[in-house]
Amino acid sequence: MSEYDVAVSFAEEQRSAVEEVVEAFRQRGLTVLHGPEQTHEWWAHKEGGDLPAARVRFFVPFVAEVDDFTTAALRAVKAGDEHVLPVLLGDVTVPPDLLHPHVAYVRGTQPDRLTEALVARIEAAEAVGSARALVADVVTGIKGVTPVAEEPEPVVPATFSRYAEQDATLRYLGEQFAAALPGLARRGFAGTAHVGDLRIAVRVERAGDTVYALDIQRGGIGGDETVNFVVGKQDGSALTNGWARPVYDTGAGAAVLEVHDFSLLGGGGAPRAYRREDLFDALWQRIESVLASTVG
Repeated sequence: MSEYDVAVSFAEEQRSAVEEVVEAFRQRGLTVLHGPEQTHEWWAHKEGGDLPAARVRFFVPFVAEVDDFTTAALRAVKAGDEHVLPVLLGDVTVPPDLLHPHVAYVRGTQPDRLTEALVARIEAAEAVGSARALVADVVTGIKGVTPVAEEPEPVVPATFSRYAEQDATLRYLGEQFAAALPGLARRGFAGTAHVGDLRIAVRVERAGDTVYALDIQRGGIGGDETVNFVVGKQDGSALTNGWARPVYDTGAGAAVLEVHDFSLLGGGGAPRAYRREDLFDALWQRIESVLASTVG
C-alpha cells in the first residue's frame, strides 16, 4: 500500500494556486497524493471502496470558502481528528462554532511558507509517534461527522494574543530563574540565568563543570508563537526536548500553555495544559531531581 505525507483536496477555482503549492511540497521532499480530478467535490462523492488505497500523515483540504465539504473537514478537526489539517486561503473566515480553541490552523498562499508550516507539523507528528491513517478512513470520517445540537460554547476573546502570552511566559520564566538560581549556592552549586529577548540560558555548575543546562527559546518546531525548550549544551543545531503553545482555555476563562513534552519533564503522554506558574514549578522540580542525583 502506498504511503504519503499528505493528500490534498481543493476547489476548482484554486487549481492553479494549489498545483504551485503541491510542487513546492514535492521539491522539499514531501510525498503528495494529488491528482487533477481530486477536488472537494470528487472526494465528497467517492465512497470508501472507490477512494485511493493509501496511508497519509495528513489530509489537507485547501479552504477558500466554507462549503459543505470544507465545513465537514473543519468539524472533523474540532471533533479531534488529528489527520485532518485544513489550509485556510486568502481572507476566508471560519465560523466560531467550527473553530477548535487549541488548534492553530495553517493559513496563507505562499508556497514556501506553507511548505515550512507543513514540514513543522509533520515533524511534530513524527516526534510523538503519530501513525499514518488510511485516506479512505479519514475522508469517510470527515463525511460521517454530523453537527450536534449543543449549548453555545464559550469563545476565545478577540483580544487573545498568542504572541503576547509568549512574551509574558518568557518574561515570567526569566524572572523566576534569575531569582531562584542564586539560592543553589547554599548547596554547593553555581546557578546563572542569561535572559535575552529571544533566549533564556539557564546553567548550573559545580566546581566549573556544567551539571545542568536549559535553553528556553522564542519560537520552534510548533511555530513562531511557541516557546521551545532544549536541555543540555548544544552545538547550535535545531533540537527540542519539548515546546509550549499559548492557548486560551475557554473552560477556565484564561490563557494556558499547551506543553508537548518529549523529554523535558519526563516525556511521553498527550499534551498537557499548564499555567506559567505551574510550568516553572515543574521545570524547577526537574532541575532539583537532576542536582540530587549529581550530589548522590
